[in-house]
Amino acid sequence: MRRCPTCGASYTSAARLCEADGSPLVDATSPVASSRPPAGGARCPLCGEGIVERDGYCSSCGRRALSSRPTPPLVPVGSPLAGGVVVATPGGDEYVVRGAGGATTRVVLGEPSSIEREADLLERIGGTGPFPHVAECGVDDVHGSYLAMAAPPADARALSEVGAGLTLATAIGVIRALVDAAQVVEKIGFAWEPQRDDVHVRPDGSIKLSRVRVPRKLGQGERLDARAVVEAVGPTFVPTPALEGPSRAFRLLLPHVPIPGDAGNSISDVRREIAAVEIDLAPPTDDGLRIAGVCDPGLRRAHNEDALVFATGTTDGERWSALVVCDGVSSSSHADRASALASKTACDALAQSARAGDVSGDAGKTAVARAIRAAHAAVCSEPVEVTDENPPGTTIVVALVWRQQLTVGWVGDSRAYWVSDDDAEQLTRDHSWAVEAIARGEVTEAEAVMSPLAHALTRCLGPLEVADPDVPVEPGARPRFAEVKPGILARDLPGAGWVVLCSDGFWNYFSRPADVATLVHIGAGASSPARVARRLVNHALARGGQDNVTALVYRHR
Repeated sequence: MRRCPTCGASYTSAARLCEADGSPLVDATSPVASSRPPAGGARCPLCGEGIVERDGYCSSCGRRALSSRPTPPLVPVGSPLAGGVVVATPGGDEYVVRGAGGATTRVVLGEPSSIEREADLLERIGGTGPFPHVAECGVDDVHGSYLAMAAPPADARALSEVGAGLTLATAIGVIRALVDAAQVVEKIGFAWEPQRDDVHVRPDGSIKLSRVRVPRKLGQGERLDARAVVEAVGPTFVPTPALEGPSRAFRLLLPHVPIPGDAGNSISDVRREIAAVEIDLAPPTDDGLRIAGVCDPGLRRAHNEDALVFATGTTDGERWSALVVCDGVSSSSHADRASALASKTACDALAQSARAGDVSGDAGKTAVARAIRAAHAAVCSEPVEVTDENPPGTTIVVALVWRQQLTVGWVGDSRAYWVSDDDAEQLTRDHSWAVEAIARGEVTEAEAVMSPLAHALTRCLGPLEVADPDVPVEPGARPRFAEVKPGILARDLPGAGWVVLCSDGFWNYFSRPADVATLVHIGAGASSPARVARRLVNHALARGGQDNVTALVYRHR
């Protein structure tokens, strides 16, 4: 998809010049070439870094955050137009005109070819469904070609006015209705990408279109880009109401980033995505569970190599909870299998220890260390084909809660945080080159962040941890692997709070404990663990979602 850097209008990848102002088009993902935005502009809801420019594109990430702002009206209120008088100027090239009999129409001005295409489409549809009825298509003596259509119903409000106030279910219903409308447009043979202000929402959640912009006819065998229809209005619902919803819904509404093996852009492809979102739309409830997690592939990865597992129960009347998050080493083979196997093995081992009796104090440390070593042995013993260059590996972080004690263990750079009402703390210390080089005084924190080794692991689970490369292995025998050395920490939990386990796909964007606490505390008084987990993952997706993202949350009370 391409766009005009001047007016923000969107076009297909084959277009070269803007029909409105003749500007050369740029790729839709290209940053806006403009001067620094004035202070006080709206912060981009997608990356959180840039400012939304006048054309609706972010000054930092270059993605469209909002529809273009309307240009000043060319025909002022009170002026004659299309046989009537202008009574309102919604923006751009559109006007509300009252005729001699008192009836109002929505009049669009434009190039003759553009007006003819839109009129042709709408006349074929005949004003059914959400589409407007054509009142007249003609030429004004002063302002040129115009198209007059029935105005949206009086109870319908522009999506730009009501979008953030809709429920997420209603917002997805709007998206579904637009994709249904896109199918009608495609059958008649036109491309279509609505603008946000073309869409009006009625109190019952149904939509009405004030117009249908059709830049061109489809070529033979060409399909309409349904994903572009979703992208045109999706950011209207970001960050609200999407932020508190399932990550699948959040991904649907964000600008799409094509990745290998991705779903296509056809109407049927997008409808399948919407159907999957609607299954997830049931709001999470605080049903007494203290644990919930989200494991999302992110926006740029074709496969999810993260994994999470948790278990809870009671032993001798005492409640216990076990939580595990693993992040497969992306440069290794079978990383997804390694993380899935390690997380399940560790959780099973923790649960077995908790069921066997008291796991407080040193017993808790022993149980956590034993669980991590069991996970390491399981990954090393997995019967998969490996090579010397990239044997399977995974990070791990586990938490065991017994009575008022929390025991955390980890290998690699998956993390654990503790967040209370007045405190936030990172409980783990990454096993990474950056952390260890800083501790040795070899580099500063700023230098470590910029180093290509910033995320290089110094420990992980699996055959990457070779015991002794100089010791020969008998033919046909599996190599011997090193004993893993987890980090272990135990602390008392003096009061209510939250334990957050996460992969680096989350903490790459929110690494400071204070940042994690801020996200946890947004509406935390009424939040269930499921809502908190959704919020954490969605914020990481909004920042870019470059990696798989996992957050597992335990509420202590």
